[in-house]
Amino acid sequence: MKYSIIFILSFFIFSCDDPSLEDPNSGIDEVIEPIQDLRQLSSIQVAINTPTNITRDINFIYNGLDLLSSIMETGNLNQSTTANYSNGNKLENLIIEEAVVPAVNVNVAYGNDDSVQAISNVELSYIDMAGVTHHKTLYIDPQNRFNRVVTRETDLSGVTSQVEELRLEYSQNFNVLRIEEIANDGFTITGYSDFTYNFNNNPFTDMNDIIRLYMFDEFVPYSRYLPATRLDYDLSTGTAILERSIDYQYVLDSEGYPVSRELSVTEGLMTTFYFEFFNYR
Repeated sequence: MKYSIIFILSFFIFSCDDPSLEDPNSGIDEVIEPIQDLRQLSSIQVAINTPTNITRDINFIYNGLDLLSSIMETGNLNQSTTANYSNGNKLENLIIEEAVVPAVNVNVAYGNDDSVQAISNVELSYIDMAGVTHHKTLYIDPQNRFNRVVTRETDLSGVTSQVEELRLEYSQNFNVLRIEEIANDGFTITGYSDFTYNFNNNPFTDMNDIIRLYMFDEFVPYSRYLPATRLDYDLSTGTAILERSIDYQYVLDSEGYPVSRELSVTEGLMTTFYFEFFNYR
């Protein structure tokens, strides 16, 4: 698993009030009123090597119902993302735009488990400039957490191939202890990441669960806390080889939310420092 501060595209335990994970066949399409006392991000700045060397500035804009409506990013990557919702405030699609690249329309579809009247999976898909369809399926466990993520591609001839499968293992207090990379055979582990935690309130908690996993996966924002350490291992040779280690140091505000964190990322003999600053509404 190679580390990148670039966001590709997240949580401790999914709220029952999140309309994105409601049963789509329930017949209920009510408008959810704004939730009071939300702690929502207004922006994140990312710097490399020194705290003043800001390379990315990400701003979050919300609509009148406190739903995240757009993400504006400048710096090394100039990109805007618009989130569109149904009348019941269920996420329908994401439109991602860059300067000279045609906009990408990411559609969101919900799979239903009729046996328990709940959402069993969420699939995000888009078609790139070459006509290849990209699918990312998020599977939901009985405790309403994303525990498996499968990425596939369908080429112009209609052939679908698997690109990646990740399986998430949670602790009893809903922190992700391990993420496993699974081979196409469905059971061989080719790599894994182990995590440890210290107390902090996750700044992504009040963000739509699908958006934070899809857009901000490198933050590991689907855990109850953000991580204290991360160790990435490669198992492709049959022996676990440490590829990368990350140490996270936090500065918390009076309510336990991070206002900044420093990342020490070591790969081989090289260590790179990143600085992230969290601002709230």
